[in-house]
Amino acid sequence: MRIVGPVVRVLVLLTLAAGCGTSSSPAAEEADPLALVPVHDENPDPNVVEVSLEARAAMKTYGTSAPTPVWTYEGSVPGPLIDAKVGDRVIIKFKNSLPEPTTIHWHGIRLPATMDGTMAMQSPIPPGGTFRYEYVFKDAGLYWYHPHMRTDIQVQKGLHGAIRVRGPSEPVVDQERVLMLDDVRLKADGTLAEYLDDTAKMMGREGNTLLVNGTTDATIPMRSGASIRLRLVNVANGRFFNLRLPGHTWRVIGTDGGLLAKPYDTEKLLIAPGERYDVMLIANGAPATVVDLMDDAYDRGHDSGNRPSMTVAHVRFTEDAPFADRKLPDAFPGVAALPAASKSVPIVLNEGQRNGELVFTVNDAVYPDVPPVMVETGGLRLLDVKNDSEMDHPFHLHGFFFQIVEKNGVAQSLESSGNKDTVIVPAKSSMKLVSRFDEPGHWMYHCHILEHAEGGMMGEVHVDP
Repeated sequence: MRIVGPVVRVLVLLTLAAGCGTSSSPAAEEADPLALVPVHDENPDPNVVEVSLEARAAMKTYGTSAPTPVWTYEGSVPGPLIDAKVGDRVIIKFKNSLPEPTTIHWHGIRLPATMDGTMAMQSPIPPGGTFRYEYVFKDAGLYWYHPHMRTDIQVQKGLHGAIRVRGPSEPVVDQERVLMLDDVRLKADGTLAEYLDDTAKMMGREGNTLLVNGTTDATIPMRSGASIRLRLVNVANGRFFNLRLPGHTWRVIGTDGGLLAKPYDTEKLLIAPGERYDVMLIANGAPATVVDLMDDAYDRGHDSGNRPSMTVAHVRFTEDAPFADRKLPDAFPGVAALPAASKSVPIVLNEGQRNGELVFTVNDAVYPDVPPVMVETGGLRLLDVKNDSEMDHPFHLHGFFFQIVEKNGVAQSLESSGNKDTVIVPAKSSMKLVSRFDEPGHWMYHCHILEHAEGGMMGEVHVDP
């Protein structure tokens, strides 16, 4: 596996390609249960990442539970980490060894519509079938891949993996990790609870077992005084992670579309399903102590804010002598602001009952009966997203970034929000998002609470060549 990206402090960042860092303590030399399995690059060309990827069934043990039947990419949950740099061509030779059809959607990546892995442009890959995905990484950032068929079931079963694309302006750090935040709903026999009643569907699937990189009761080692970069993605079906690390402040240096011109600090970091956040901190715990990374309650609607805080992982400060004088970055090259769009597209999100069944709607219609948004290639549109429902919805757009223009009529700063592809639209609120649709084809947009998307809260943008 080749390592790409800028030079870092190699004495303490020896396993970056696996998604983790190390320190000089003996414990750090042991196998790291949070290390993501790197893909095997079959191509010697330094500008090509060529990978064979198979979806197949396996067994996995979550903590002390009985073994769980799961679906995997290359036998692991999460699937292998794809590491690359801007400009690399990626070739994924995919084989479906599952008992049902599937596809792969490359969440957040700008690519040809025929490679996006949705039924709008691709036929299902049948059991035993193959498909070759090929495209170029245009943007630095953290992305992820997952199915786009029976998405709520297939993702919950374990089909998800991370993609890290490095750019020319990466910060120098002591330790970096890619952390995939997830949960699963396990039954007493270790099997997954696949089907939900309407009460559970309303909020989306929330599990009873929290996972970090597929691991329960995870421990993240940090060296006191070190500069730490955590690249976070929420791959859960419905859980919003509201992260707090006692004694620390998150410096948000990037979001879905890469680094921010103006990083900002926050005590709590709210991440909806599908969102990514790139954060840094200075590890300030005393050597040989432990502090818990917490998921605090967050009211996203329907009185959901009453649950107790839950431990996501344990942060263990190693016994090494602390580093000194580490600084956090306060600026990066910014993204260019999109011009104002002269045409507006109303998108109204809601929920309700149709023929005795709970449904989630776009403009009062249930997908696939939602009329498509028609755009000419290169056209700008102002997406006027209004949430009329009683709960928050993470709005996700395939194939393009958008920029947040307004929240409830208040202008927003591009410097501290950057390019996004997934954003929380709170209950009874509105957002205006501008996007340039410069790639022809049929593209999806939907709520990224997967039960909501499968329940009808999804639409298409048709970009006419």
